Amino acid sequence: MDDIPLALSRGLPRDGGFGQSFLLLFGSFGNIVDVPGIGPVQAEEFNSPPVVESADTGPFFHNHMVGDLESSVAFYGTPEFRGVFSIGRRLIPITISDNPKDREVQAIAAFLRVLNALENIRSSISVAERGTMMSREDDARELAALALAETVDAIEVLSEGALEENHEAAILAARDDLLGARHFLDLGRRLPTRPSIGNALEHAIRNLRSGRLALANPSTLPSTYRN
Repeated sequence: MDDIPLALSRGLPRDGGFGQSFLLLFGSFGNIVDVPGIGPVQAEEFNSPPVVESADTGPFFHNHMVGDLESSVAFYGTPEFRGVFSIGRRLIPITISDNPKDREVQAIAAFLRVLNALENIRSSISVAERGTMMSREDDARELAALALAETVDAIEVLSEGALEENHEAAILAARDDLLGARHFLDLGRRLPTRPSIGNALEHAIRNLRSGRLALANPSTLPSTYRN
C-alpha cells in the first residue's frame, strides 16, 4: 500500500506498522516474522479492523489511500501487492483481478457488505432492546438514537458499492425493512412519553429482525446474532 502511485505522488513516508523493532530494507520500521516454509521475513504489520466491520470503516488501509471497499479488495490483485518482490505474493498465493468492477471482486465485496449489515442489525437490536427496558424517557430516547445510527450504517452498507445496483429480492427486502426500522427509531428518539417510545422501539426491532431474515438463514448465524 505504501507503493501505490497515489501514496508515492503525495510523498507519504513508509509506515512500518506497530512493530517498530527493526529498521527494514523498505526504509521503515517493522518486525522480523518467522514464516513457515520461508524463514525470517522482514514485515510491515498492521492491526486491521474486524471483517464484520470492513464495509463501514473506510477509508481503507493504514494510510487511507483507498476510499471504497471494492477497490480495497481489488488492491490484492495490483502489481504493488502481487509484484515479484512482494511479500504478499508469497503469503497469499492466490490471484484476483485488480479491477474493482470485476465480478469476483464485486462478489467478495458484496459478501463483506452483507456481513457488515448483519453486525449493524445485531447491534441495533441489542441497543433497541435495552431502550425498551429503560424507565426514564431520556435514556430510552438516547438508546433509540444509538440504534438509529447503526441502522443507518446498515442501510448505507447495503446501498453502496457492489450492492448499489443490486436487484436481488433479498437485498431489496432487507433495505425496505431497514428503512422501516429507521423510521420507527427516528420517531422513538423524538416521542415524549415512555410508553410511546417503547412502542416505536418494538416496531423497529420487528423490522430489524425481518431485514436480517431476508439476508441470512438464522440457523447459520452465531448465537449472538439471533437476538
